[in-house]
Amino acid sequence: MIGAMGFLSRRRAEPRPRWLTRALIGSLPIPLALACSPGSEQPSPRFERVILLTCDTLRADRLGCYGYERSTTPNLDALARGGLTFEHAFASAPMTTPAVSSVMTGRLPREIGAVPGNRRVLPPEAVTLAEVIAAAGIPTLAVVSNWILHERADEAGARVGVAQGFDVFDDEMERQERNRGEFERTARPTTQAAISRLEELLVQGDERFFLWVHYQDPHGPYEPPPGALRELFAGGALPRSAERLALGTSSKGAGQIPAYQALAEERDPEVYRALYDAEIRHFDAELGRLLGFLRARGLLDDALVLFTSDHGESMGEHDHWFCHGENVFREQVSVPLILSAPGSAAVHWKPGERSSALAGQVDVFPTVLAALGLEGPDVRGVSLLAGAPAERILPQDLFSPKGLVPAVSDGRHRAVWSAASETWALYDLEADPLETRDLSSEDPARLAALVEAHAELHLELNRAALEGSDLSVDVEGEGRLRALGYSGDEDD
Repeated sequence: MIGAMGFLSRRRAEPRPRWLTRALIGSLPIPLALACSPGSEQPSPRFERVILLTCDTLRADRLGCYGYERSTTPNLDALARGGLTFEHAFASAPMTTPAVSSVMTGRLPREIGAVPGNRRVLPPEAVTLAEVIAAAGIPTLAVVSNWILHERADEAGARVGVAQGFDVFDDEMERQERNRGEFERTARPTTQAAISRLEELLVQGDERFFLWVHYQDPHGPYEPPPGALRELFAGGALPRSAERLALGTSSKGAGQIPAYQALAEERDPEVYRALYDAEIRHFDAELGRLLGFLRARGLLDDALVLFTSDHGESMGEHDHWFCHGENVFREQVSVPLILSAPGSAAVHWKPGERSSALAGQVDVFPTVLAALGLEGPDVRGVSLLAGAPAERILPQDLFSPKGLVPAVSDGRHRAVWSAASETWALYDLEADPLETRDLSSEDPARLAALVEAHAELHLELNRAALEGSDLSVDVEGEGRLRALGYSGDEDD
């Protein structure tokens, strides 16, 4: 194994931001090791195939297997009944590029240059999951449906971003999103593309592979097909409320419906919530179709299926509406995380088991490599096939052009920084899952410990971080980012 610092180049430390200067206060012992510490000694089973399924803008508490009352995810629920569900899983960031980059490298966005926001992508020096797997001679396929993830190259022609290492990287998107005009691919053609790519591979006789499929639904605007509405609501009639919101003129969701989310003159928040749920139902149906294809071809036998999302979505919590990338409260960074091995009896979990251990996107990289029996660089995550560590901390940070908005969790508690009030808040996730009651004055020692641990990590990453590839090298991409309103803050 190569040491973690072996892949990092040196940078001069920047001045401490105000949140960090105020962070270095008394402490309570909390382990700083993010995930370099091992999990249990349980031996890892080996698999022929790994199927990584990710969904854009999907918050965990909107899934039936996470307790949601509407039947949004019957297929995912079935996957969870046969697998292991992590109840406390978090994104590394509430935005697509840094979050997915963390998934693909097992590292935090800051140390791989995937900050700020969506404007910088992984440089060629970053070691990706697909690169390690492809180097072992295993075919690697990806089907992505969010334009922000499309394949890019730097000025020297080297591949940059999350496409690095994939033999097949299908990013064909022809549909334009309402309002912003951004290209995307909805769930049905995404599933069809994945099936077609798999059929091409099978013709060649390859049944050992790594497949990554990223679904765009339910990213806004929320426009589910009529069938999904009928499945969730009798006759497709949407629920209504008396509440009305302002229709925004910007892409921001603080106190308003973001302009890119606006559906005609609709101002009822309950309608938007219902449409979001129906988009999830549509995505779930197409995910079920993909799993059905894999099952029929025997490809789920001796396979590990790992499901998660890039980030969540605010549905009105903390007065943020139908948006992400604007804060680090739980609704924007809590993600589903499910492992399933339908044909294996060697895993350490029982079907339908749930884990209360803290897990994160950095754990995907080592979990996938362990499943395939491969070695890789030391990373921030641990293989969940061996069990998550009992004690750890994980950060959930928002890097925007205006600076860093940090948060950190030990699993039971979270410390969240408010850029508006320039203060830290402490929340008990078990007693207060929506983070509405600040306990900072009641438990200052615990808050201080979490904040200091995050501060030490921040300084470490600041000393050694890769320089991300700027999207300005992609002339077409830079122009489209500006056209879509991404020249400053972003919300994808």
